[in-house]
Amino acid sequence: MGSIQESAGREPTPPYDFDPPSKERPAIYGWENTSSSGYKIDEVPSGLKRPLRVVVVGAGAAGINFAKFAQDRLENVNLTVYDRNKEVGGTWTENVYPGCACDIPSVTYQYTWEPKVWSKYYSEAPEILQYFVDITHKYGLRKYIKLQHTIDKAEWDDQLGKWNLHITSLEESRSFHDQCDVLINAGGILNYWKWPNVKGIEKYKGIKAHTAAYPKDLDLKGKRVAVVGTGSSGIQLITKLQPQVEKLYTWIRTPTWMTAGYAQAHAGPDGGNFEYPEEMRKRFAEDPEWYLKYRKTIEYEMSDFMFVHKNTPALNAANKFALADMQRRLASRPDLMHTLIPKVFPLGCRRPTPGNGYLEALISKNVSVFLAEALDEITEEGFKDPSGNEIQVDALLFATGFDTTWVPRFPIISYGSNLQDVYAEDPLGYFGVAAPEVPNYLTFYGPYGPAGQGSVLPMIEFMSRYHMQWIEKLQTERIKSFAPKRAVVDEYGAHADVWHKRTMIYSGVTHVGCSMELISSLRPEDFNITYQCKNRWNFLGNGFTQRDVNGKDITWYMGLVDGIDKQRDYVV
Repeated sequence: MGSIQESAGREPTPPYDFDPPSKERPAIYGWENTSSSGYKIDEVPSGLKRPLRVVVVGAGAAGINFAKFAQDRLENVNLTVYDRNKEVGGTWTENVYPGCACDIPSVTYQYTWEPKVWSKYYSEAPEILQYFVDITHKYGLRKYIKLQHTIDKAEWDDQLGKWNLHITSLEESRSFHDQCDVLINAGGILNYWKWPNVKGIEKYKGIKAHTAAYPKDLDLKGKRVAVVGTGSSGIQLITKLQPQVEKLYTWIRTPTWMTAGYAQAHAGPDGGNFEYPEEMRKRFAEDPEWYLKYRKTIEYEMSDFMFVHKNTPALNAANKFALADMQRRLASRPDLMHTLIPKVFPLGCRRPTPGNGYLEALISKNVSVFLAEALDEITEEGFKDPSGNEIQVDALLFATGFDTTWVPRFPIISYGSNLQDVYAEDPLGYFGVAAPEVPNYLTFYGPYGPAGQGSVLPMIEFMSRYHMQWIEKLQTERIKSFAPKRAVVDEYGAHADVWHKRTMIYSGVTHVGCSMELISSLRPEDFNITYQCKNRWNFLGNGFTQRDVNGKDITWYMGLVDGIDKQRDYVV
């Protein structure tokens, strides 16, 4: 038996080196390239990646991740990421109110490809924002990002197979048009806010602020303050302000479960926050394998799928623990306990609201809580309480949340239909990554996405990879457009409607189980696909492949020598 070795001093001489250029071969060799019906073979090898333009809306966590993945993987793609803010980071750029923080552990709220040594178990907004900003500089992603730009309208041109975009530059106060082959909506849902509809709100002469547009230099120490809203931002704001202000007023209209932080088994006492000690941070930095195991342990605790199912031991135990914990913390205020603790719905019907320190703030002497009441009227100097008495305050702070509907923030028009109108009536989506019958349009966390299970950032990575699969398919198979079939989405919705009845999930537009497995690869059979050529197989070209012309190993299917995908001559 002879030995096989790479021939020394010889340049590779693949067969194609002896052939004339592709386009000349039919004439030279007398090959047919046109049928009797007029169909003509394109004399290029298959796998050629045609140029595409991709536009992403939003430079938050999803937009940044897509830009990084696109830079690493995609070829012949022109990418622009538009964002309305002055800095990247999405919700972490806009939300700067006191106490703003992530309510899931820091070590899971990060990209798997860029682990960071965090200062605290639950990190605060400035540190999280800096994480995203640093990444855009470290990996050279700023060149793709255009800040202070808004997408005002997107219209599909079916003849061209492109999106026409109406864009405004906020910095230059001018409008212009752009065009793209694929439009990706990474705008998120935690950034579109508005003032609540309360009588007299325009009359108030004191300090008025919304948590989503909070003045960075606002100092309320020793002031009389009213906070409206008991969602995550309101809870964090009240907890932070209570020790500083002279008096704080707030309203609690409906019961809600206030829990310790997510993955509390690894948190501080009572599920509270804590600073990572120096020795632990050192191990994070120096032992990546151990750090990965630590992150996976915490992610696993947040991903227990049995928790959302009715009547399971996991749900019953969590409900029992949450009830006992709230009763313990509110023991001195039976009135608060009676109003705040839910009696009709168990834990899990809504996203649990971590509130470390919040219940303690509510029972403090300088806090007055209006129970089972809403703020009905605002005056020039304050508000009217449920009895009609005016109470003067120095500041009215609104933590009234965001528009979290699935309705897009700008018109997205295709085939005479505006997706805003469609989703206002019935928000059906394809696993959170596409919208039915809307061509070449991809999303992050749309309807039927994997909400409420584990950290959002690893799921964003899966969605980015999914999007790139479609982009590469468009490039190599000469696809003009793709869009989920309406019947596919409707049938999935029918399946999900039945499945949701066995769970505590309050929304009917979340995915059945873990959709990351379903979007690991494409299911083209779920889509209407149109091609640039009448013959869908036109992309096969002259029968050669990219391997035949780019120097890669044309016997790759037998395995690679030394793991190197390169065509070489060997002496046997």
